[in-house]
Amino acid sequence: MECYHCGALLTETDFCTACGSDVGKYKKIMYAANRYYNDGLERAGVRDLSGAMSSLKQCLKLNKGHVDARNLMGLIYFEMGEAVAGMTEWVISKNLRAEKNIANDFLEKIQSNQSRLETITSTIKKYNKALELCEQGSNDLAVIQLKKVLSMNPKYVQAHRLLALLYMERAEYEKALKELDKCMEIDRGDIDALRYRKEVDMVLDSLDETRKKTKTKTGIFEEKSSKTFVSGNEVIIQPLNEREPKGIAVFVEIMLGILIGVCATYFLIVPAQVKKAQDAMTSEVTTYGETIDKKNTEITELENRVSQLELDNINLLDTLEVYEGTNGAVDANNYLIAAAQAYIKNPEDSITVEGYLDLIGQDYVEQSASYEYKELYTFLMEQVGASVADSYYESGLTAYNQLDYVSAVRDLTKAVRYNPNSDSALYYLALAYYESGDIAQATDKLNELLLAFPSSEFGDKARQRLEEMSAD
Repeated sequence: MECYHCGALLTETDFCTACGSDVGKYKKIMYAANRYYNDGLERAGVRDLSGAMSSLKQCLKLNKGHVDARNLMGLIYFEMGEAVAGMTEWVISKNLRAEKNIANDFLEKIQSNQSRLETITSTIKKYNKALELCEQGSNDLAVIQLKKVLSMNPKYVQAHRLLALLYMERAEYEKALKELDKCMEIDRGDIDALRYRKEVDMVLDSLDETRKKTKTKTGIFEEKSSKTFVSGNEVIIQPLNEREPKGIAVFVEIMLGILIGVCATYFLIVPAQVKKAQDAMTSEVTTYGETIDKKNTEITELENRVSQLELDNINLLDTLEVYEGTNGAVDANNYLIAAAQAYIKNPEDSITVEGYLDLIGQDYVEQSASYEYKELYTFLMEQVGASVADSYYESGLTAYNQLDYVSAVRDLTKAVRYNPNSDSALYYLALAYYESGDIAQATDKLNELLLAFPSSEFGDKARQRLEEMSAD
């Protein structure tokens, strides 16, 4: 372990023998980070990927420079089908340690396989399309999209879970159970999959109990009138010791016999009429049944045609998005991957990296992007920000001096975006807005300059300019 202050190797003492810094708490933090890493490694070994991910995140909270933890987290993300998050961890790991880092081999293998990158992009696009279909209530089409995703990436845990939920919503619990089993094969510690499986098991157990209760109960209430047993080769029937009825019981039995005889006589005459009515009714029911079957067949054919047309529409939209492109999650992922690749190939080519980052919408980064996405985006912005800000400042100032205020506003806005601490860029941006006729924006930028840099040279200029504008 090295000293955080001078880089010298630390001993067992709580101070650095080279510079004398107090490293007691620092050593405890590093030891805790290593314990979390070892715990994550053990959990990953028994396929408790969710538990391993939790431990590794705790490790990185304590030590963001833990290269081994980032490499292992990238592998876990890939095992769970989340390729972009895995590549993010490896890119950061490579920048932390450029030499003797296995992350270099991982990234090289992925970059050398262009078809793999296209598959990753297509998988993300189809999964996002399935989410949109779920939000629109088109669950059947979402199931079709998810099946395509899993055929391309069978280890995509999130797709398995979403497909299981859709099966549960359609009461297809056996299919849902299969998808959840696949989740558990990949990640035995998946809390969501375990919770869903508990619900499915409860429903299936309830259905089994219902089937048992609905079995026929023939003979349960029958009374035995005799005992039967075998003696040698003979079957002996022994009547039970019951008293024969006497008195009024004999009279009741006679009346019951007469009533049964009358009923039997009546039902020998009526059945013919009943059968005739039943035949007529059966014929009419058959006619209605044939009509209903015909209509059902027509409805089924129309539904199949509608499903096929909707599927064709989805495929056409997919193709259209490939050629036209969108500003959504798919393009945002593509631009970020392209920016990362450009930075890996040439860290000095900040203009190319900034060009890809500039295509990513800020609304997506702030509202929809994942934690790993934001971390990689922020890292790349920090790497290219300084040089790009200077370049845009120079081009914006040149445009302002040449009275090209539209270009000046555009370039100086980017200069302020990449370097918010530049009071001169903010001042000239306000002047460019003023000269272009946008007094409101000019006033806002000057006030922003006064708040951020009240005592600077440009702060005094901004105060003077505001007084002149108010006098006008």
